[in-house]
Amino acid sequence: MSAYTAAYAPADGYGTASASRAPASFSPPGAPTAATSTGSKFSVPSGLSHVQEPSSWPTVDQLVAAVPVRTYSFQHPPQKVDVGDRCGIAELRGSVAKPFVAGEEAEFFLLKGVLTDNEAAQLVSTCSKVLGELIGSGKGRDPDATDGRPSFSSELLQGGQLIENEQTPAALRPVVEGALLPYIRKKFGCPTAALSSARFRRFVPEERRFIPPHHEHAAFAVATMALQDPDAFTGGLFVQGSTRAFLDRRFIPLGRGDVCVFQHDLHHGVEVQEGARFELVLHFKDSPQAVAYGSSPWYLKAAQDGKAAAQYGWALSCAAGKDFSTATTWLDKACSQDHPEALGTRADWAWETPGGSEADPSNALELWRRAAELGHGRSQARLGALLLQGVQGKVQQDSWEGKRLLRLAFEQDDPDAAFHLGQALLQDGDRDGATKILAACVKGHARACFQVAEMYREGQYSFPKDIPQSLHYTKWAAHQGDAQALSNLGHLIINGMGVVRDDAKAVRLFRQAAKLGAAEGMLNYGLALLRGNGGVKVDYQEALEWAQKSAALGHSLAHQQLSMFFNAAKNPNPPARALPSSKEELQGLGVRDLRDLLRSEGVNFSDCVEKSDLIARAAMHLPGVAEPWDAAPEYKLVLERPKPTKEEILRQRQRHEAVPSKPPPSVEGGTQKMAAPAAFEGDLGSASAPKPKPTDAVPKPPVPPRPSASTMFEAVD
Repeated sequence: MSAYTAAYAPADGYGTASASRAPASFSPPGAPTAATSTGSKFSVPSGLSHVQEPSSWPTVDQLVAAVPVRTYSFQHPPQKVDVGDRCGIAELRGSVAKPFVAGEEAEFFLLKGVLTDNEAAQLVSTCSKVLGELIGSGKGRDPDATDGRPSFSSELLQGGQLIENEQTPAALRPVVEGALLPYIRKKFGCPTAALSSARFRRFVPEERRFIPPHHEHAAFAVATMALQDPDAFTGGLFVQGSTRAFLDRRFIPLGRGDVCVFQHDLHHGVEVQEGARFELVLHFKDSPQAVAYGSSPWYLKAAQDGKAAAQYGWALSCAAGKDFSTATTWLDKACSQDHPEALGTRADWAWETPGGSEADPSNALELWRRAAELGHGRSQARLGALLLQGVQGKVQQDSWEGKRLLRLAFEQDDPDAAFHLGQALLQDGDRDGATKILAACVKGHARACFQVAEMYREGQYSFPKDIPQSLHYTKWAAHQGDAQALSNLGHLIINGMGVVRDDAKAVRLFRQAAKLGAAEGMLNYGLALLRGNGGVKVDYQEALEWAQKSAALGHSLAHQQLSMFFNAAKNPNPPARALPSSKEELQGLGVRDLRDLLRSEGVNFSDCVEKSDLIARAAMHLPGVAEPWDAAPEYKLVLERPKPTKEEILRQRQRHEAVPSKPPPSVEGGTQKMAAPAAFEGDLGSASAPKPKPTDAVPKPPVPPRPSASTMFEAVD
């Protein structure tokens, strides 16, 4: 039984599972039954009320419910310790095995109630507002050092010092300097430890949901603060002592105001299956000098003593200082001892050459293969994806070996492996590939979210055609910066497919998709410039440039429409635009000119009252200034109410006509007596509610269906 299959077994005595009932299998329409099928299945507890029929695909929510959440069980009783100036704090000590190192364990400490409720509430309120503004303006998406995906976080430290302004919570400094820093210095015997980074991040729907297990190599110590009750989400911070993700993954029970402290040798990650989670992560180095230079000197002595893990950490420290020759020397020493992470990183460097040295693809493949043999999941996923597709002149295609490696990485819960394996299976006609893509979608994989959105939009692989579901996953992918998803989201909005039509917002999404390199986004934005859609000013020359870029990328429709763009560009009207390039130029414009400028750029200025407001709004869209993505959850898309069908309108009119009119009130003995209300059937409301007259049920003329073309110009003529 594989590790992935064993993930759905009842929890052992080491922890508790969130669900222990017998699972029920899901099968795609027309698939064999469980007794005859040989493919893998996802399962979910049979007691859940939202379980679909066995003839349909599982939803993402059902896949989430199928994965157990096992809580870490502390073996030692809590101890009362002083955390800086906070006395009597309960400390729980835990340990977990170090992956790839036999007989060694990494410790972590859970401190209960370090933060008061007021401190936690202040941190969440202030930091959430700052992060929300960053994400809404297209920022806060710096690539995470763990997997390169958008981090959705905000940095609260600058130059080794906490940022001092009205946006920084006042409760942060006393917690760090008065409590956590003294505790870390005492706990790890390092009196010179200093804060190196403070990052607030959130895990909410349509953003981050998963950070793969990893080591914080650049941190001497780490403190993770939990800022909300565990009832608000499912999952959280977990530790993992091996590559068996679904067997050895244990979630640390962090409550509101609790802090988990550990060092760089702990294998940990974050997974939020449901709800929303906010946390503040603090990284510490062993000295202020290490903070200033961004180095990790604590590895050097152990590296010189021959410890492979320390050699790998010191190599990364040298690479952070741009000394790639020294870093490569130490990395090779760690590779000679078969350190899997070092092998994978050395292969990456041989493939992409960060230090400017000559690439060596054959050496990279050998190193990835050795790391994959040792069970390194990231290397298995990377090598498997390359073998599956093949790279001309570098990698010979081997689909069988590629899928084998991807399956091994998939059992380690690698989202990239799940996505590539799912695509390969679907190309082979195995519809179980859709389940693999759904599994990657659960983790927030951008391309997987886009693929699932297309399945719901087109009804592929026996998925039902579901525009709201497609819209949901399109937004999720677009919010993570997927260029094609941004273009598709603009297509849905400009055609009003499931949402209220908003041409200006759609054109902004087309512009962002075009800048990120999506061929269809380039064509759509060019068409908007050609016709002035969404309030943009017509510019034939710029429209032609975007159409040519789209055609150069191989977009067939752009090739067909190039003649139209060329003919329009020959027209001398309208003249070329001369847009302001500085705030001083904006201040020289009048109110009417400012409004025309914002309207031409598709910028909403309805809330601007004075001229200074218009200038501030226009300054946000000057060249070189990051513009809003408009794909963030803060910009909710309003769903249209479903229009009644002709049959429903006729049925409703018949019901109204069947209702008898009320008799006039009768007077008995001088007292006015109202007639008893008539009883209604169906869903027209209670008997005591006011009833509409039969004449009020005049049906509206049927609305013609909206077009569903892949590009906007078919719908915006």
